[in-house]
Amino acid sequence: MHASTSHLRSYPAPTGLERHDYAQWVLPVRGELQLEVAGAAGHLDRLQGAFVAPAQAHDMQALDENCCLIVDCPAGLLDDATLDHLCRHPWLSLPAALRQRLQGLPERGVHGDPVPYLLYHFAPAGSGARLQALCLAITAAPCGDWTVARMAALVGVSGSRLHALFAREFGLPPLAWASAARLRWAKQQLLEGRAAIGDIALRAGYSEQSALTRALRRETGLTPRQWRARRPQ
Repeated sequence: MHASTSHLRSYPAPTGLERHDYAQWVLPVRGELQLEVAGAAGHLDRLQGAFVAPAQAHDMQALDENCCLIVDCPAGLLDDATLDHLCRHPWLSLPAALRQRLQGLPERGVHGDPVPYLLYHFAPAGSGARLQALCLAITAAPCGDWTVARMAALVGVSGSRLHALFAREFGLPPLAWASAARLRWAKQQLLEGRAAIGDIALRAGYSEQSALTRALRRETGLTPRQWRARRPQ
């Protein structure tokens, strides 16, 4: 492989453990999936994709009907600093412009090489580097006290500037993005663990179980118990 190749793929069943000598971008077009990469588990949805580095073991499990844009990329296309950065930080917070492109793919098909566009957003020196670093911090600890002031301080801007940056990059206010990360973490815990639903709600930063129930039902139409019943067998 001397250039990237892109294709749309659905995952009707678990892939089993895979490993290959090229890098891979996994960008959800619709549906939700569980991905384990290099021993770390993540939840992929319309706001979060992933990067799988060459030779990293990974396993995908579908939660519903899904479609992803898969971009296979030979490691030689990426400089060492970018490859190392993406290897250490595989979860990608998908910008609004990229989400819009992905939504149109089933009808338009895949045209052109998306790698330059992806690097523009996700390389350590890319346009979205500061916000990606903040999103990674929130993803790692979504139950933290993520106030606008704290998030703005980490990015090094004012609160109003942070709102403007999030609106431009993600099409969401910063607190809405943090709330989505909190719910994503809770959904993953419901599928992977055996902890009580109330304990998961509190650990995710919700004031009580009913707050998690309202948030999950608003997004999926399901209660936490119904969501847990979708646990892959």
